[in-house]
Amino acid sequence: MRPTVLVVDDERLFRVLAEEALSSEGFEVRTASTLQRARIEIDKATPDVMILDRRLPDGDGIDMLRELNSQGQSASLVIVVTAYGDVENAVEALRAGAVDYLTKPLQVTDLIVKLRKVLEARGLRDRLALAASSSDAQRPLVAPKSPASLNVFTQLERVSQSPLTPVFLVGPSGAGKQHAAELLHRMTFPAFTGDGAPFVEVNCAALPAHLVESELFGHERGAFTDAKTMRRGLIEMADGGTLFLDEITELPEPSQAKLLKFLDSMRFRRLGGQREIEVSLRIVAATNRDLKTLDNSRFREDLYHRLAVFLVNIPSLADRKEDISELAKGFVSYFAGRVKKRITGINAEALEALCGYNFPGNVRELRNIIERAMILTSGPEIEARDIILPELGELRGKGKSKGEDSFFSMALGADGVPPPAEVVERAYVARVLEHFHGKRVVAAQALGISYPTFLKRLRELGFANDS
Repeated sequence: MRPTVLVVDDERLFRVLAEEALSSEGFEVRTASTLQRARIEIDKATPDVMILDRRLPDGDGIDMLRELNSQGQSASLVIVVTAYGDVENAVEALRAGAVDYLTKPLQVTDLIVKLRKVLEARGLRDRLALAASSSDAQRPLVAPKSPASLNVFTQLERVSQSPLTPVFLVGPSGAGKQHAAELLHRMTFPAFTGDGAPFVEVNCAALPAHLVESELFGHERGAFTDAKTMRRGLIEMADGGTLFLDEITELPEPSQAKLLKFLDSMRFRRLGGQREIEVSLRIVAATNRDLKTLDNSRFREDLYHRLAVFLVNIPSLADRKEDISELAKGFVSYFAGRVKKRITGINAEALEALCGYNFPGNVRELRNIIERAMILTSGPEIEARDIILPELGELRGKGKSKGEDSFFSMALGADGVPPPAEVVERAYVARVLEHFHGKRVVAAQALGISYPTFLKRLRELGFANDS
């Protein structure tokens, strides 16, 4: 995708030289000789960077910058150019919202260096924001051991050699489709992971129908009533990396058509925009639905065929039990820094109990069981008595008797003292969430509290966003 630059200067020679030099460096350049013309260009499509002269025939560039910022309309990075190289002018430009400034006479090479610097800084901020929005960004990847997982690993390794090929992941809920997408991203961009190649996740089911296109493709200022500034979409933010479309079959039909058109050319327009934007990225789609039973009226067959260039089936955890031990150990390491205890591992009896369970909730259920065990254990490692499995009840020696239908129970601590109220509450909430397969709205109703109050309490209890 070529960054766009708007050069606003009343000197025709400078505009011509800047346009020629920046175009040769891969920038898409537009020019304006007055503030009025600049506003027209901004209304057409907000540029990535604006080179703004101070002294223009119809006013001061700083005044326009202040005006755009006060109205919430400036989404560009602005470099102010001034003939006055004093500190006072520089401070005034930065206070008005400029990211940098240059003084005349101006060397084009200096301008190019400044442009690349501010664009690189924006890219870093975007990557940090994306990393912060993903609660599992640092989840460890576990080496596969089962034949089923090794087969998936081999397929991902092969398709990683073709960075633009769409990949469709199909498997039951909680089986690790996001994990597979992250692994493919790391295989595809080994030299850039965490440094330059973005991994952008989109849960299609969670996007409000009226905002789907704006979220994916972005919008220009004024595209709709609340569009007060230009906003780059998730597709644009994933340029050069991977866009993971989870629960793709829940995407509204009108958005499916637009996505299909984008996939054919890798070009799109922001909502309300006139300029076509080209990107280079890999699309990874995922679903937990049986594709054979999907109604064509809900998910377009042509979109399926376009996405399923490389189809990978992710097996359930019950079909790859050889992986349970390593996954459990990985989650213990992952949660070790999130609980106020020193826990070194999980013992053999606890692992044996886990390996004997079928895990209808797949890897997500294993994760929740390990997190709960980390809270319940009173020793340096997780033991069998800390493992609570829905089908088996508590594995605590003094668990429920045969025939007893117990939903939740907790044993005394090793010192014979009842656990603190907050520990009990957290374990009970975890059990309720597990019972309702992670559906928080249903869990809140069952607990007799409002959904917002439930979410607030979950945060207070330290639950991860996707627990």
